[in-house]
Amino acid sequence: MRSYLINVAIAFVFASLVTCRSPNIVLILNDDQDLTLGGMRPMKNAQAFLKDQGATLDNFFVTTPVCCPSRATILTGLYPHNIHAKDGSGCMRMNVSNPVFEAQMMGNWLQKAGYRTGQFGKLLNPIGMVPYCQQNNSRKIPGFDDYLTMCDDLRYFLNTFTHNGELYTSGSSPNDYLTSILGNRSIQFMNDALEKDLPFFSYIAPYAPHSPCTPAPWYANEFREMRAPRTPNYNFSALDHHWIIRQQQPLDPNTEEEEIDEMFRNRWRALLSVDDLIFAVVQFLKSKGVLDNTYIMMTSDHGYQLGQFRLPMCKMHVYEHDIRVPFLIRGPGIAEGSHFTGIAGNVDIAPTIMELAGAEIPAYMNGKSFAKQIVKTGEPSNWREMYMIEYWSVGNFTVMNHLIDGINNTYLAARLINDTHNYVYAEFYPILTNEFDTPVEYELYNIDEDPFEMKNIYGTEEADQTLVDALRSFIHKQVGCIGSDCL
Repeated sequence: MRSYLINVAIAFVFASLVTCRSPNIVLILNDDQDLTLGGMRPMKNAQAFLKDQGATLDNFFVTTPVCCPSRATILTGLYPHNIHAKDGSGCMRMNVSNPVFEAQMMGNWLQKAGYRTGQFGKLLNPIGMVPYCQQNNSRKIPGFDDYLTMCDDLRYFLNTFTHNGELYTSGSSPNDYLTSILGNRSIQFMNDALEKDLPFFSYIAPYAPHSPCTPAPWYANEFREMRAPRTPNYNFSALDHHWIIRQQQPLDPNTEEEEIDEMFRNRWRALLSVDDLIFAVVQFLKSKGVLDNTYIMMTSDHGYQLGQFRLPMCKMHVYEHDIRVPFLIRGPGIAEGSHFTGIAGNVDIAPTIMELAGAEIPAYMNGKSFAKQIVKTGEPSNWREMYMIEYWSVGNFTVMNHLIDGINNTYLAARLINDTHNYVYAEFYPILTNEFDTPVEYELYNIDEDPFEMKNIYGTEEADQTLVDALRSFIHKQVGCIGSDCL
């Protein structure tokens, strides 16, 4: 596949297990990229250079399936309940505009470890970027030496950025395509760091394939015959699910389904440019002789739905299409084509990056580093079996006259995966709450037998009450956990 990036320049103890020099680290975070609906299929370079030449985390989830909470978790290694704005304000209920949050961003700690740090693309949603995107007296984004960070969203041209504290707006020509700008600028940053003989952390966050998922002009006609996957739960009436799901009306085949199909095509088209970015990054690092000393990882802030349970295009739900995301990583010490099947998630990204960098993992982080699980160190590989999902509704939100989110879509959930069990358990609350003692609806799915989560077995003879009690106990302990006490 051709690359259409414009003007592209072609604790120490752990680090010493794979190299005598601190490794470079590249994190590529896509926006709204699903896994279960084929979101990896158009990304041939990602599969060739990251999956085939690195490791796949087969069971990787997000703690919260919506943008700002997920991104705040990635930046800090904290579960959302430790970032949550108790008064219901903030960036999608997250309190990100304060000195404590800023000090906890992992870039600060990588700087202390001797890394040059850069961020390119979407950091937080626009409301979370307000302090950094003022016309005058903007605050510098802490933890990053160099950045071109988005101030707005919902567009792929004419974007406004903060560039190291100064506002900059791109144009509308093909050269101004957002993903291309981010790819070019990130490679410039990496080149500058190498010239300074410094290890680097490059956090590249394309907006793709988030709506309106405008494709680059050169990809506008790709996939014309494709349509969104008609999974078994597509346009399915799930009357035993919680209220928002069971009240959904059928999708109109002449309007809504056509719009879903076009959205699906454009999502794939937009991802082609991300795939070009990955190709360009790999080729640049190879040309500089540092590819073998660089970790490159790619994931998404959450998944997506395209008609599942009659929900049009969006996220925000506890189901696999929204919480399960891709995670690929290559780098020193990682076996080609390897897999880690343990359950991990975005709360683990920051501590993993810290360990890969040979830096100390801050005690406040809730996540667990999976570095030793994927890099062959000869150390034991004990790992968790349950993972916490928590979501505070962002309020009534409608897409194509379908209510996607509402206050009673606030929930706690547990994802369980081991050799004998593969379940999701969820409790739903009637109001936006900080006190999780009055759930009004429950859901339980055996994913091995019901991978599309079409039959809620909570309260039926199929439900193992001992298992339900264990899952309930887990989520109510986890939602109050702090620091390394979190599982």
